[in-house]
Amino acid sequence: MTFSAEIARRSDAAVVTMKGDLDIASEAQATAQLERAMDGCGVLIADLRELAFLDSTGVRVLLSAHLQAQERGLRFGVVRGDGMIARLLEVTRIGDRFPVVDDPAELIDAG
Repeated sequence: MTFSAEIARRSDAAVVTMKGDLDIASEAQATAQLERAMDGCGVLIADLRELAFLDSTGVRVLLSAHLQAQERGLRFGVVRGDGMIARLLEVTRIGDRFPVVDDPAELIDAG
């Protein structure tokens, strides 16, 4: 499935909604969109609810975005997807590194 990512600005947050497959084929595009979204925000949110597939490369993209956000003094969080996406986030314990929530508002309102 083709990957796409859209950036929406809400308050002090940038929400990057990812669609399709986040894997090695889409790594560069996902990374570029997350980096672009960091400019001018205080909170970076990766919204995975519309992803169809996520693999270890996608997890690495999220971890890298988290580290870059930290370096810039930004908060970072993820809106979990369904099914295997949620399961992968749970198994990798990625929520130990940054917040994993059900709705972007939880991260925007937490500021």
